[in-house]
Amino acid sequence: MGVCGALLLAHLLGDFPCQPYPLIRWKIASLRGLLVHVAIQVALTLPVLIWFVPAWGWWALVLASSHFLIDWLKVRLTRPGWVELLAFFLDQALHLTVLWVIARVSGAQVAFSGTTAQVLRLAIVFVLAIYAGAVVEFLVGAALKGSDGGFAPIPSAERRRGTLERTATVLGVLLLPAAAWIVLAAGYVLAAAYRQRDGQARIKQVVSIAWALAVTLVVGQVAV
Repeated sequence: MGVCGALLLAHLLGDFPCQPYPLIRWKIASLRGLLVHVAIQVALTLPVLIWFVPAWGWWALVLASSHFLIDWLKVRLTRPGWVELLAFFLDQALHLTVLWVIARVSGAQVAFSGTTAQVLRLAIVFVLAIYAGAVVEFLVGAALKGSDGGFAPIPSAERRRGTLERTATVLGVLLLPAAAWIVLAAGYVLAAAYRQRDGQARIKQVVSIAWALAVTLVVGQVAV
């Protein structure tokens, strides 16, 4: 776990917990909203750059300009439906590529270990599973509705349910033997599918659990 991991956590905090629905709408409607979002991203990332990255000022400029360009293109080119879901993953992949380039090309040599590395990895897992998971679940639901899915705030009850089930999934994977969490996750998905009469709601809950499982397992194995 190195500088790329710290940059990734800062990016995730800026793109998810620190980008609420009103800011997303403002970013879509106005260049000022996009600039505010980029400023938040830079503010969160700057301490990592200053502390660990040589020639940090140039890399901060690279980060700010690339983030602005990627998000500007996403806002201008994205259309409702499955294209919006694909654009979300492409957007995050491009941002991650920029962070990886900064960590590699800048010559930053810091590697975290022990408790620091574990806390950093857990923070990445929880932000990805809970906050990014809410966006993925919503975008899947919007895509299932087609071009009329639109973009709207996630209902409070749905957000609470998703947060609780993804948190429980992450904790189950981290704390329980593999056989136990597999049985519990499968049982929960089956029970949810039985309770839900709406086919789209069933798919969204399966996506929610599957996303949390995938994030926890993958991030636990990947070196960043």
